[in-house]
Amino acid sequence: RLRAAARAFGGAAWGVWASLLFWLLAPTFWALAVAMPTPERAWRVARVGARALLRGAGLPLAVRGLEHLPPADRPAVLVCNHASYLDGLVLVAALPRPCAFVAKHELAGQRIAGTFLRRLGALFVERVDRRRSVEDAQQLAAAVRAGQSLLVFPEGTFGREPGVLPFHLGAFMAAVDAGAPVVPLVLRGTREVLSFPHWWPRRAPLAVEVGAPLPAAGDDFAAAVRLRDAARAWIVRRFEAG
Repeated sequence: RLRAAARAFGGAAWGVWASLLFWLLAPTFWALAVAMPTPERAWRVARVGARALLRGAGLPLAVRGLEHLPPADRPAVLVCNHASYLDGLVLVAALPRPCAFVAKHELAGQRIAGTFLRRLGALFVERVDRRRSVEDAQQLAAAVRAGQSLLVFPEGTFGREPGVLPFHLGAFMAAVDAGAPVVPLVLRGTREVLSFPHWWPRRAPLAVEVGAPLPAAGDDFAAAVRLRDAARAWIVRRFEAG
């Protein structure tokens, strides 16, 4: 009982420290990133802040497979499982070069999150209106053709239960349209640190793994479906492998 009580007290104390550290660091790095003249510089500032937060909180982050990222002059569509509100911060900490987050349209109007995401070069898409979704996929493809790599959570959301939800097709249609590879990523540990719907953090190891690029073989709807299925199969396999 004493050991359990000590562990509970230690966990609560760590949660207080991690929360305090976030509220100390986040406003500073938010302001610095928003003040940057380009998304590339904003990403570098945000990455320093994200890594400082994880180190200061004692959350180890293991990153594997960065060699699979295409060269900076070859844009790609990066797709990742979505498990927690912490996911974006961990990906910024893990990835060494900028990508444009693809975020739900509802975030665009938010003063804090929307402003920050826009400075990082984020693109906002509609999740419900199918006609608008097709237009958004064309917008994403145009961004990739212009040389911008995208970072997408193709599940579109996350829920109470662990596991990987079905993938929306938009990111894969954009990759096929632009002739760009899809790079699958898997996140582990973020749900354990910050689980929905709770906001009180817990300590757990974090990991990001980057898979080999999946080429866009074809330029039609069937090619997008094949890309989606291949990316999800890899992410599910690596996620369940732990």
